[in-house]
Amino acid sequence: MAIIAPMHCQNNTNVKTYFDTLIRGNTPIKQVKYFDVNESMKNGGGPACLRLRVALNESELAAVNPSCIMSDALFNRLNTWIDSHYRDRISSEDLQDPQLLIESRTALDELTQILALGSVYRFQQG
Repeated sequence: MAIIAPMHCQNNTNVKTYFDTLIRGNTPIKQVKYFDVNESMKNGGGPACLRLRVALNESELAAVNPSCIMSDALFNRLNTWIDSHYRDRISSEDLQDPQLLIESRTALDELTQILALGSVYRFQQG
């Protein structure tokens, strides 16, 4: 198993030390691969293609919202949600259309319900 990390992590002593400790320790992590993700990050993306993996003990796992733990059923439900709410393209004219805001809020409202997050957005609270 490997950790994929931004190149900046190589230059941060604390992060590099932590990664080295993981590799030398009794963990499944055997290597860290560093990649330049600056261009992706500048374009507002990047983290979506990276996956955060956090090791939890039993009590920590019990404290996690169970609706946010990936399962086949949740995966299928999220795919259906994506198919229902994601436009395949957005034009500059769409950004002027109030319907886009309505669609976005409807999608976010449904997503927070799927994940049992409660009313986390201002538009849900008023």
